[in-house]
Amino acid sequence: MTNATSAHTMMKTFFFLLTFLSALCLPGIAGGQSSRIQQLETEMRAASGQERVEKLIALADACIQAGDYDKASNWADEAGNFAKRLRLPALRAAALNREGKALMLRGKRKADSRFEQSLDILRSINSGDKSLAMDNLENMRIIAQRAGKEKDVAYINEQIARLNNQLVTQLPQVQAPAPVTRQELDKEIGALQKEIARQQARMPGGKVNAAEMERQNQELQAQLAEREAQIDQMTEDQMKTSMLLMQQRYMLDSVVFRASLDSLSVANWNLALREAETNRKFYIAAIAALLILAGGSLYSFLRTRQHAKVLEGKNEVIKEEQRRSENLLLNILPSLVADELKKNGHTNARYFEDVSVLFADFVGFSKIAEQLKPQQLVTELDTAFKAFDAIIAKHQLEKIKTIGDAYMCAGGLPNGGGSQMRNMIDAAREMQQWLTDWNKQRQEQGLPRFDARIGIHRGPVVAGVVGSKKFAFDIWGDTVNIAARVEQAGEGGKINISGEAYEVIKSYVDCQYRGKIAAKNKGEIDMYFVEN
Repeated sequence: MTNATSAHTMMKTFFFLLTFLSALCLPGIAGGQSSRIQQLETEMRAASGQERVEKLIALADACIQAGDYDKASNWADEAGNFAKRLRLPALRAAALNREGKALMLRGKRKADSRFEQSLDILRSINSGDKSLAMDNLENMRIIAQRAGKEKDVAYINEQIARLNNQLVTQLPQVQAPAPVTRQELDKEIGALQKEIARQQARMPGGKVNAAEMERQNQELQAQLAEREAQIDQMTEDQMKTSMLLMQQRYMLDSVVFRASLDSLSVANWNLALREAETNRKFYIAAIAALLILAGGSLYSFLRTRQHAKVLEGKNEVIKEEQRRSENLLLNILPSLVADELKKNGHTNARYFEDVSVLFADFVGFSKIAEQLKPQQLVTELDTAFKAFDAIIAKHQLEKIKTIGDAYMCAGGLPNGGGSQMRNMIDAAREMQQWLTDWNKQRQEQGLPRFDARIGIHRGPVVAGVVGSKKFAFDIWGDTVNIAARVEQAGEGGKINISGEAYEVIKSYVDCQYRGKIAAKNKGEIDMYFVEN
Protein backbone atom coordinates (compact mmCIF):
# COMPACT_ATOMS: atom_id res chain seq x y z
CA MET A 1 0.00 0.00 0.00
CA THR A 2 2.80 2.39 0.97
CA ASN A 3 4.76 1.60 -2.21
CA ALA A 4 1.71 2.18 -4.39
CA THR A 5 0.97 5.48 -2.71
CA SER A 6 4.57 6.66 -3.01
CA ALA A 7 4.70 5.67 -6.72
CA HIS A 8 1.45 7.50 -7.34
CA THR A 9 2.80 10.54 -5.52
CA MET A 10 6.04 10.44 -7.56
CA MET A 11 4.10 10.29 -10.81
CA LYS A 12 2.02 13.33 -9.77
CA THR A 13 5.21 15.19 -8.82
CA PHE A 14 6.81 14.27 -12.16
CA PHE A 15 3.85 15.60 -14.16
CA PHE A 16 3.80 18.78 -12.11
CA LEU A 17 7.51 19.40 -12.74
CA LEU A 18 7.04 18.63 -16.43
CA THR A 19 4.19 21.14 -16.64
CA PHE A 20 6.24 23.75 -14.76
CA LEU A 21 9.30 23.31 -17.00
CA SER A 22 7.12 23.47 -20.11
CA ALA A 23 5.67 26.75 -18.92
CA LEU A 24 9.17 28.11 -18.32
CA CYS A 25 10.58 26.93 -21.64
CA LEU A 26 7.57 27.73 -23.82
CA PRO A 27 8.58 31.37 -24.61
CA GLY A 28 12.11 30.28 -25.48
CA ILE A 29 10.77 27.51 -27.70
CA ALA A 30 8.41 29.90 -29.43
CA GLY A 31 11.26 32.34 -30.02
CA GLY A 32 13.45 29.53 -31.36
CA GLN A 33 10.69 28.41 -33.72
CA SER A 34 10.26 31.96 -35.03
CA SER A 35 13.98 32.28 -35.78
CA ARG A 36 13.94 28.84 -37.36
CA ILE A 37 11.06 29.87 -39.63
CA GLN A 38 12.90 33.03 -40.70
CA GLN A 39 16.04 31.02 -41.43
CA LEU A 40 14.06 28.53 -43.50
CA GLU A 41 12.39 31.35 -45.45
CA THR A 42 15.81 32.82 -46.28
CA GLU A 43 17.15 29.44 -47.37
CA MET A 44 14.01 28.73 -49.40
CA ARG A 45 14.30 31.97 -51.39
CA ALA A 46 17.94 31.17 -52.25
CA ALA A 47 17.17 27.57 -53.26
CA SER A 48 15.84 26.21 -56.53
CA GLY A 49 14.50 22.96 -57.97
CA GLN A 50 14.09 19.98 -55.61
CA GLU A 51 15.91 21.78 -52.79
CA ARG A 52 13.33 24.59 -52.87
CA VAL A 53 10.48 22.07 -52.55
CA GLU A 54 12.19 20.45 -49.55
CA LYS A 55 12.66 23.88 -47.90
CA LEU A 56 8.97 24.69 -48.43
CA ILE A 57 7.93 21.40 -46.76
CA ALA A 58 10.29 22.14 -43.87
CA LEU A 59 8.69 25.59 -43.56
CA ALA A 60 5.24 24.00 -43.38
CA ASP A 61 6.42 21.64 -40.60
CA ALA A 62 7.93 24.54 -38.64
CA CYS A 63 4.73 26.60 -38.92
CA ILE A 64 2.64 23.61 -37.73
CA GLN A 65 4.90 23.28 -34.70
CA ALA A 66 4.60 27.01 -34.05
CA GLY A 67 0.78 26.83 -34.29
CA ASP A 68 0.58 29.08 -37.38
CA TYR A 69 -1.65 26.76 -39.39
CA ASP A 70 -2.62 29.33 -42.07
CA LYS A 71 0.99 29.88 -43.11
CA ALA A 72 1.65 26.17 -42.88
CA SER A 73 -1.22 25.52 -45.30
CA ASN A 74 0.05 28.18 -47.72
CA TRP A 75 3.66 26.90 -47.68
CA ALA A 76 2.51 23.32 -48.17
CA ASP A 77 0.25 24.31 -51.08
CA GLU A 78 3.13 26.18 -52.77
CA ALA A 79 5.42 23.18 -52.25
CA GLY A 80 2.86 20.84 -53.82
CA ASN A 81 2.37 23.04 -56.89
CA PHE A 82 6.12 23.49 -57.36
CA ALA A 83 6.75 19.75 -56.99
CA LYS A 84 4.03 19.07 -59.56
CA ARG A 85 5.70 21.38 -62.08
CA LEU A 86 9.07 19.72 -61.44
CA ARG A 87 7.51 16.23 -61.66
CA LEU A 88 8.58 15.19 -58.15
CA PRO A 89 5.62 13.03 -57.03
CA ALA A 90 7.19 11.84 -53.76
CA LEU A 91 7.74 15.42 -52.56
CA ARG A 92 4.26 16.40 -53.76
CA ALA A 93 2.76 13.58 -51.62
CA ALA A 94 4.70 14.91 -48.60
CA ALA A 95 3.47 18.46 -49.30
CA LEU A 96 -0.17 17.29 -49.51
CA ASN A 97 0.27 15.49 -46.15
CA ARG A 98 1.46 18.74 -44.52
CA GLU A 99 -1.36 20.72 -46.07
CA GLY A 100 -3.87 18.15 -44.77
CA LYS A 101 -2.43 18.42 -41.27
CA ALA A 102 -2.65 22.21 -41.33
CA LEU A 103 -6.25 22.11 -42.58
CA MET A 104 -7.20 19.47 -39.99
CA LEU A 105 -5.76 21.57 -37.17
CA ARG A 106 -7.74 24.56 -38.50
CA GLY A 107 -10.91 22.43 -38.51
CA LYS A 108 -11.36 22.58 -42.31
CA ARG A 109 -13.39 19.95 -44.15
CA LYS A 110 -10.97 19.56 -47.04
CA ALA A 111 -8.23 18.01 -44.91
CA ASP A 112 -9.22 14.37 -45.63
CA SER A 113 -9.04 15.00 -49.43
CA ARG A 114 -5.40 16.09 -49.09
CA PHE A 115 -4.51 12.87 -47.23
CA GLU A 116 -6.32 10.81 -49.89
CA GLN A 117 -4.44 12.60 -52.70
CA SER A 118 -1.15 11.95 -50.92
CA LEU A 119 -2.00 8.23 -50.61
CA ASP A 120 -3.00 8.03 -54.29
CA ILE A 121 0.33 9.53 -55.37
CA LEU A 122 2.28 7.11 -53.14
CA ARG A 123 0.38 4.17 -54.64
CA SER A 124 0.85 5.41 -58.23
CA ILE A 125 4.66 5.60 -57.85
CA ASN A 126 4.94 2.45 -55.71
CA SER A 127 6.58 4.50 -53.00
CA GLY A 128 8.25 2.75 -50.07
CA ASP A 129 7.58 5.63 -47.66
CA LYS A 130 5.52 3.56 -45.20
CA SER A 131 5.66 6.18 -42.45
CA LEU A 132 4.08 8.83 -44.71
CA ALA A 133 1.35 6.43 -45.85
CA MET A 134 0.66 5.38 -42.24
CA ASP A 135 0.51 9.02 -41.13
CA ASN A 136 -2.05 9.76 -43.87
CA LEU A 137 -4.21 6.81 -42.77
CA GLU A 138 -3.99 7.73 -39.07
CA ASN A 139 -5.09 11.29 -39.76
CA MET A 140 -7.92 10.07 -41.99
CA ARG A 141 -9.07 7.73 -39.19
CA ILE A 142 -9.10 10.61 -36.70
CA ILE A 143 -11.21 12.72 -39.07
CA ALA A 144 -13.62 9.80 -39.65
CA GLN A 145 -13.92 9.14 -35.94
CA ARG A 146 -14.73 12.79 -35.27
CA ALA A 147 -17.41 12.69 -37.95
CA GLY A 148 -18.85 9.43 -36.58
CA LYS A 149 -18.30 7.55 -39.86
CA GLU A 150 -17.92 4.01 -38.55
CA LYS A 151 -17.73 2.42 -42.01
CA ASP A 152 -14.90 4.77 -43.03
CA VAL A 153 -13.08 3.99 -39.78
CA ALA A 154 -13.39 0.23 -40.39
CA TYR A 155 -12.14 0.64 -43.99
CA ILE A 156 -9.18 2.75 -42.87
CA ASN A 157 -8.32 0.16 -40.19
CA GLU A 158 -8.28 -2.51 -42.90
CA GLN A 159 -5.89 -0.38 -44.96
CA ILE A 160 -3.62 0.11 -41.94
CA ALA A 161 -3.63 -3.64 -41.27
CA ARG A 162 -2.90 -4.32 -44.94
CA LEU A 163 -0.05 -1.81 -44.85
CA ASN A 164 1.44 -3.62 -41.87
CA ASN A 165 1.03 -6.89 -43.81
CA GLN A 166 -1.04 -8.15 -40.80
CA LEU A 167 2.15 -9.34 -39.06
CA VAL A 168 0.98 -8.28 -35.62
CA THR A 169 -1.03 -11.48 -35.18
CA GLN A 170 2.10 -13.55 -35.65
CA LEU A 171 3.76 -12.29 -32.42
CA PRO A 172 2.77 -13.46 -28.88
CA GLN A 173 0.01 -11.26 -27.55
CA VAL A 174 0.20 -9.83 -24.03
CA GLN A 175 -3.18 -9.41 -22.38
CA ALA A 176 -3.13 -6.07 -20.64
CA PRO A 177 -5.64 -5.33 -17.93
CA ALA A 178 -8.23 -2.76 -18.69
CA PRO A 179 -6.88 0.62 -17.69
CA VAL A 180 -8.58 2.37 -14.79
CA THR A 181 -8.62 6.10 -15.18
CA ARG A 182 -9.20 8.88 -12.66
CA GLN A 183 -12.62 9.51 -14.14
CA GLU A 184 -13.72 5.93 -13.40
CA LEU A 185 -12.37 6.29 -9.87
CA ASP A 186 -14.34 9.50 -9.38
CA LYS A 187 -17.43 7.72 -10.63
CA GLU A 188 -16.98 4.94 -8.04
CA ILE A 189 -16.45 7.49 -5.25
CA GLY A 190 -19.54 9.37 -6.36
CA ALA A 191 -21.50 6.11 -6.30
CA LEU A 192 -20.32 5.41 -2.75
CA GLN A 193 -21.31 8.91 -1.65
CA LYS A 194 -24.73 8.44 -3.19
CA GLU A 195 -25.02 5.15 -1.25
CA ILE A 196 -24.24 7.01 1.98
CA ALA A 197 -26.92 9.56 1.16
CA ARG A 198 -29.46 6.80 0.58
CA GLN A 199 -28.52 5.16 3.88
CA GLN A 200 -29.09 8.50 5.63
CA ALA A 201 -32.44 8.87 3.95
CA ARG A 202 -33.58 5.46 5.20
CA MET A 203 -33.03 6.39 8.88
CA PRO A 204 -36.24 7.18 10.80
CA GLY A 205 -37.11 10.85 10.84
CA GLY A 206 -34.14 11.61 8.78
CA LYS A 207 -31.96 11.76 11.89
CA VAL A 208 -28.50 10.37 11.65
CA ASN A 209 -26.85 8.29 14.36
CA ALA A 210 -23.39 9.73 14.78
CA ALA A 211 -21.77 6.43 15.73
CA GLU A 212 -23.45 4.65 12.81
CA MET A 213 -22.33 7.38 10.43
CA GLU A 214 -18.77 7.19 11.71
CA ARG A 215 -18.74 3.44 11.24
CA GLN A 216 -20.08 3.66 7.72
CA ASN A 217 -17.62 6.41 6.85
CA GLN A 218 -14.73 4.34 8.11
CA GLU A 219 -15.91 1.37 6.07
CA LEU A 220 -16.26 3.58 2.98
CA GLN A 221 -12.83 5.13 3.52
CA ALA A 222 -11.33 1.65 3.88
CA GLN A 223 -13.01 0.58 0.66
CA LEU A 224 -11.78 3.70 -1.09
CA ALA A 225 -8.22 3.22 0.13
CA GLU A 226 -8.26 -0.42 -0.90
CA ARG A 227 -9.65 0.55 -4.30
CA GLU A 228 -6.96 3.22 -4.78
CA ALA A 229 -4.28 0.70 -3.85
CA GLN A 230 -5.70 -1.73 -6.40
CA ILE A 231 -5.82 1.03 -9.01
CA ASP A 232 -2.20 2.07 -8.32
CA GLN A 233 -1.06 -1.56 -8.46
CA MET A 234 -2.97 -2.11 -11.65
CA THR A 235 -1.48 1.06 -13.07
CA GLU A 236 2.05 -0.20 -12.42
CA ASP A 237 1.17 -3.54 -14.07
CA GLN A 238 -0.32 -1.69 -17.00
CA MET A 239 2.86 0.38 -17.37
CA LYS A 240 4.99 -2.77 -17.46
CA THR A 241 2.60 -4.36 -19.93
CA SER A 242 2.64 -1.21 -22.09
CA MET A 243 6.44 -1.21 -22.10
CA LEU A 244 6.44 -4.87 -23.18
CA LEU A 245 3.91 -4.12 -25.91
CA MET A 246 5.96 -1.16 -27.11
CA GLN A 247 9.08 -3.31 -27.33
CA GLN A 248 7.20 -6.02 -29.24
CA ARG A 249 5.63 -3.41 -31.54
CA TYR A 250 9.02 -1.81 -32.15
CA MET A 251 10.52 -5.21 -33.02
CA LEU A 252 7.55 -5.93 -35.28
CA ASP A 253 7.79 -2.56 -37.00
CA SER A 254 11.53 -3.05 -37.51
CA VAL A 255 10.97 -6.47 -39.09
CA VAL A 256 8.12 -5.19 -41.26
CA PHE A 257 10.07 -2.07 -42.20
CA ARG A 258 13.16 -4.08 -43.16
CA ALA A 259 11.03 -6.48 -45.17
CA SER A 260 9.31 -3.56 -46.87
CA LEU A 261 12.66 -1.95 -47.60
CA ASP A 262 13.99 -5.19 -49.07
CA SER A 263 10.92 -5.67 -51.25
CA LEU A 264 10.99 -2.01 -52.28
CA SER A 265 14.69 -2.24 -53.02
CA VAL A 266 14.09 -5.23 -55.28
CA ALA A 267 11.17 -3.47 -56.92
CA ASN A 268 13.25 -0.33 -57.38
CA TRP A 269 16.07 -2.33 -58.93
CA ASN A 270 13.61 -3.98 -61.31
CA LEU A 271 12.12 -0.62 -62.18
CA ALA A 272 15.60 0.82 -62.68
CA LEU A 273 16.53 -2.07 -64.96
CA ARG A 274 13.34 -1.70 -66.99
CA GLU A 275 13.86 2.04 -67.18
CA ALA A 276 17.49 1.57 -68.26
CA GLU A 277 16.40 -0.89 -70.95
CA THR A 278 13.70 1.49 -72.10
CA ASN A 279 16.15 4.38 -72.14
CA ARG A 280 18.67 2.27 -74.06
CA LYS A 281 16.10 1.41 -76.72
CA PHE A 282 14.98 5.01 -76.87
CA TYR A 283 18.55 6.25 -77.26
CA ILE A 284 19.23 3.68 -79.98
CA ALA A 285 16.08 4.74 -81.83
CA ALA A 286 16.94 8.41 -81.37
CA ILE A 287 20.51 7.88 -82.63
CA ALA A 288 19.21 5.93 -85.63
CA ALA A 289 16.71 8.69 -86.40
CA LEU A 290 19.43 11.33 -86.05
CA LEU A 291 21.73 9.36 -88.36
CA ILE A 292 18.96 9.07 -90.94
CA LEU A 293 18.21 12.78 -90.66
CA ALA A 294 21.92 13.62 -90.85
CA GLY A 295 22.34 11.39 -93.92
CA GLY A 296 19.31 12.94 -95.58
CA SER A 297 20.54 16.43 -94.74
CA LEU A 298 24.02 15.63 -96.10
CA TYR A 299 22.56 14.16 -99.29
CA SER A 300 20.30 17.20 -99.73
CA PHE A 301 23.24 19.51 -99.07
CA LEU A 302 25.43 17.75 -101.64
CA ARG A 303 22.64 17.73 -104.23
CA THR A 304 21.89 21.40 -103.58
CA ARG A 305 25.57 22.25 -103.81
CA GLN A 306 25.89 20.33 -107.07
CA HIS A 307 22.82 22.03 -108.51
CA ALA A 308 24.16 25.39 -107.34
CA LYS A 309 27.44 24.74 -109.15
CA VAL A 310 25.60 23.74 -112.32
CA LEU A 311 23.36 26.78 -112.04
CA GLU A 312 26.35 28.99 -111.36
CA GLY A 313 28.07 27.64 -114.46
CA LYS A 314 24.95 28.25 -116.55
CA ASN A 315 24.66 31.76 -115.13
CA GLU A 316 28.27 32.45 -116.09
CA VAL A 317 27.59 31.23 -119.62
CA ILE A 318 24.50 33.43 -119.78
CA LYS A 319 26.45 36.41 -118.45
CA GLU A 320 29.23 35.81 -120.97
CA GLU A 321 26.72 35.64 -123.80
CA GLN A 322 25.10 38.80 -122.52
CA ARG A 323 28.50 40.52 -122.50
CA ARG A 324 29.16 39.34 -126.04
CA SER A 325 25.77 40.54 -127.19
CA GLU A 326 26.32 43.82 -125.39
CA ASN A 327 29.74 44.32 -126.97
CA LEU A 328 28.41 43.34 -130.38
CA LEU A 329 25.55 45.78 -130.05
CA LEU A 330 27.90 48.54 -128.91
CA ASN A 331 30.14 47.83 -131.90
CA ILE A 332 27.16 48.46 -134.14
CA LEU A 333 25.41 51.29 -132.28
CA PRO A 334 26.38 54.10 -129.93
CA SER A 335 25.76 53.33 -126.25
CA LEU A 336 22.88 55.80 -125.92
CA VAL A 337 21.10 54.37 -128.97
CA ALA A 338 21.78 50.79 -127.83
CA ASP A 339 20.28 51.47 -124.40
CA GLU A 340 17.22 53.03 -125.96
CA LEU A 341 16.83 50.13 -128.38
CA LYS A 342 17.09 47.53 -125.56
CA LYS A 343 14.63 49.43 -123.39
CA ASN A 344 11.97 50.37 -125.95
CA GLY A 345 12.64 48.05 -128.92
CA HIS A 346 13.03 51.02 -131.22
CA THR A 347 14.88 54.36 -131.39
CA ASN A 348 13.91 57.83 -132.46
CA ALA A 349 16.05 59.96 -134.80
CA ARG A 350 17.71 62.92 -133.12
CA TYR A 351 18.90 66.28 -134.36
CA PHE A 352 22.40 67.48 -133.40
CA GLU A 353 23.36 71.11 -133.95
CA ASP A 354 27.17 70.83 -133.97
CA VAL A 355 28.80 67.63 -135.27
CA SER A 356 32.15 67.06 -136.98
CA VAL A 357 32.24 64.52 -139.85
CA LEU A 358 35.38 62.81 -141.21
CA PHE A 359 35.72 60.89 -144.46
CA ALA A 360 38.86 58.91 -145.40
CA ASP A 361 39.36 57.31 -148.82
CA PHE A 362 42.35 55.48 -150.36
CA VAL A 363 43.83 57.03 -153.50
CA GLY A 364 44.00 54.73 -156.54
CA PHE A 365 42.26 51.88 -154.77
CA SER A 366 41.12 50.38 -158.09
CA LYS A 367 44.74 49.99 -159.27
CA ILE A 368 45.71 48.52 -155.90
CA ALA A 369 42.89 46.00 -156.23
CA GLU A 370 44.28 44.92 -159.62
CA GLN A 371 47.68 44.19 -158.06
CA LEU A 372 46.45 42.10 -155.13
CA LYS A 373 44.37 38.99 -154.86
CA PRO A 374 40.82 39.55 -153.49
CA GLN A 375 41.53 37.80 -150.19
CA GLN A 376 44.81 39.68 -149.75
CA LEU A 377 43.08 42.97 -150.64
CA VAL A 378 40.38 42.44 -148.03
CA THR A 379 43.04 41.51 -145.45
CA GLU A 380 45.04 44.67 -146.12
CA LEU A 381 41.89 46.81 -145.98
CA ASP A 382 40.85 45.14 -142.69
CA THR A 383 44.26 45.90 -141.17
CA ALA A 384 43.97 49.59 -142.05
CA PHE A 385 40.38 49.96 -140.81
CA LYS A 386 41.17 48.18 -137.49
CA ALA A 387 43.96 50.68 -136.93
CA PHE A 388 41.51 53.52 -137.70
CA ASP A 389 38.99 51.98 -135.22
CA ALA A 390 41.57 51.99 -132.45
CA ILE A 391 42.52 55.59 -133.11
CA ILE A 392 38.88 56.71 -133.25
CA ALA A 393 38.08 54.94 -129.95
CA LYS A 394 41.18 56.49 -128.35
CA HIS A 395 39.87 59.99 -129.12
CA GLN A 396 36.28 59.13 -128.07
CA LEU A 397 34.83 59.56 -131.52
CA GLU A 398 32.01 57.53 -133.07
CA LYS A 399 32.60 55.30 -136.07
CA ILE A 400 29.65 55.52 -138.46
CA LYS A 401 30.39 53.03 -141.24
CA THR A 402 32.71 51.92 -144.03
CA ILE A 403 31.68 52.08 -147.70
CA GLY A 404 34.07 50.06 -149.85
CA ASP A 405 37.48 51.66 -149.23
CA ALA A 406 35.92 54.75 -147.57
CA TYR A 407 35.89 55.21 -143.79
CA MET A 408 33.41 57.54 -142.04
CA CYS A 409 33.34 58.76 -138.40
CA ALA A 410 31.81 61.64 -136.44
CA GLY A 411 32.41 63.72 -133.32
CA GLY A 412 29.80 65.23 -130.99
CA LEU A 413 27.62 62.09 -130.92
CA PRO A 414 25.55 60.96 -129.19
CA ASN A 415 25.43 63.42 -126.27
CA GLY A 416 25.53 66.51 -128.47
CA GLY A 417 28.17 68.18 -126.36
CA GLY A 418 30.01 69.77 -129.32
CA SER A 419 31.70 68.80 -132.53
CA GLN A 420 34.91 67.55 -130.86
CA MET A 421 36.89 69.21 -133.64
CA ARG A 422 40.14 69.15 -131.74
CA ASN A 423 39.81 65.39 -131.12
CA MET A 424 38.91 64.90 -134.76
CA ILE A 425 42.06 66.75 -135.99
CA ASP A 426 44.28 64.77 -133.63
CA ALA A 427 42.70 61.50 -134.81
CA ALA A 428 43.18 62.45 -138.47
CA ARG A 429 46.89 63.23 -137.86
CA GLU A 430 47.39 59.82 -136.14
CA MET A 431 45.64 58.07 -139.02
CA GLN A 432 47.98 59.69 -141.57
CA GLN A 433 51.03 58.95 -139.41
CA TRP A 434 50.00 55.30 -139.07
CA LEU A 435 49.60 55.02 -142.85
CA THR A 436 53.05 56.59 -143.36
CA ASP A 437 54.70 54.01 -141.09
CA TRP A 438 52.66 51.17 -142.63
CA ASN A 439 53.60 52.19 -146.18
CA LYS A 440 57.32 52.11 -145.31
CA GLN A 441 56.95 48.48 -144.27
CA ARG A 442 54.96 47.70 -147.40
CA GLN A 443 57.55 49.28 -149.73
CA GLU A 444 60.22 47.13 -148.11
CA GLN A 445 58.06 44.10 -148.92
CA GLY A 446 57.39 45.29 -152.47
CA LEU A 447 53.71 45.87 -151.84
CA PRO A 448 51.67 48.83 -153.17
CA ARG A 449 51.14 51.89 -151.00
CA PHE A 450 47.88 52.85 -149.29
CA ASP A 451 47.66 56.66 -149.36
CA ALA A 452 44.48 58.20 -147.96
CA ARG A 453 42.67 61.48 -148.49
CA ILE A 454 40.99 62.79 -145.31
CA GLY A 455 38.31 65.49 -145.36
CA ILE A 456 36.61 67.10 -142.35
CA HIS A 457 33.59 69.38 -142.09
CA ARG A 458 31.33 70.46 -139.21
CA GLY A 459 27.63 71.38 -138.98
CA PRO A 460 24.17 70.03 -138.02
CA VAL A 461 23.09 66.43 -138.71
CA VAL A 462 20.23 64.02 -138.00
CA ALA A 463 21.27 60.68 -136.43
CA GLY A 464 19.33 57.47 -135.86
CA VAL A 465 18.53 53.89 -136.86
CA VAL A 466 16.23 53.02 -139.74
CA GLY A 467 14.72 49.70 -140.76
CA SER A 468 13.88 46.60 -138.70
CA LYS A 469 16.46 44.12 -140.09
CA LYS A 470 20.21 44.49 -140.31
CA PHE A 471 19.77 47.96 -138.89
CA ALA A 472 22.73 50.30 -138.58
CA PHE A 473 23.33 53.68 -137.02
CA ASP A 474 23.76 56.47 -139.57
CA ILE A 475 23.74 60.25 -139.94
CA TRP A 476 22.09 62.43 -142.58
CA GLY A 477 22.23 66.03 -143.65
CA ASP A 478 24.07 68.51 -145.85
CA THR A 479 27.03 68.43 -143.45
CA VAL A 480 27.66 64.80 -144.47
CA ASN A 481 27.55 65.66 -148.17
CA ILE A 482 29.94 68.60 -147.77
CA ALA A 483 32.37 66.47 -145.75
CA ALA A 484 32.40 63.96 -148.61
CA ARG A 485 33.08 66.74 -151.12
CA VAL A 486 35.91 68.14 -148.95
CA GLU A 487 37.51 64.65 -148.84
CA GLN A 488 37.24 64.32 -152.63
CA ALA A 489 38.94 67.73 -153.09
CA GLY A 490 41.89 66.70 -150.93
CA GLU A 491 45.19 64.99 -151.72
CA GLY A 492 46.72 61.70 -150.65
CA GLY A 493 48.54 61.81 -147.35
CA LYS A 494 46.95 65.17 -146.35
CA ILE A 495 44.06 66.42 -144.20
CA ASN A 496 41.67 68.78 -145.95
CA ILE A 497 39.17 70.77 -143.86
CA SER A 498 36.39 73.24 -144.63
CA GLY A 499 36.24 76.88 -143.61
CA GLU A 500 33.64 76.05 -140.90
CA ALA A 501 36.05 73.52 -139.36
CA TYR A 502 38.97 75.97 -139.64
CA GLU A 503 37.11 78.61 -137.60
CA VAL A 504 37.02 76.20 -134.65
CA ILE A 505 40.67 75.02 -134.70
CA LYS A 506 42.58 77.96 -136.12
CA SER A 507 43.75 79.10 -132.69
CA TYR A 508 45.73 75.94 -131.91
CA VAL A 509 46.33 74.19 -135.29
CA ASP A 510 48.43 75.56 -138.12
CA CYS A 511 46.65 75.40 -141.47
CA GLN A 512 47.43 76.35 -145.07
CA TYR A 513 44.67 78.21 -146.92
CA ARG A 514 43.92 76.72 -150.34
CA GLY A 515 41.39 79.31 -151.46
CA LYS A 516 37.87 78.60 -152.65
CA ILE A 517 37.60 75.15 -154.20
CA ALA A 518 34.68 74.11 -156.38
CA ALA A 519 32.70 71.22 -154.90
CA LYS A 520 30.27 69.11 -156.86
CA ASN A 521 26.74 70.43 -156.44
CA LYS A 522 27.95 72.69 -153.58
CA GLY A 523 29.65 75.57 -155.34
CA GLU A 524 32.93 76.98 -154.05
CA ILE A 525 34.04 76.18 -150.49
CA ASP A 526 36.91 77.62 -148.48
CA MET A 527 39.39 74.81 -147.81
CA TYR A 528 42.53 74.40 -145.71
CA PHE A 529 45.30 71.81 -145.44
CA VAL A 530 46.22 70.94 -141.86
CA GLU A 531 49.97 71.09 -141.30
CA ASN A 532 51.36 67.70 -140.33
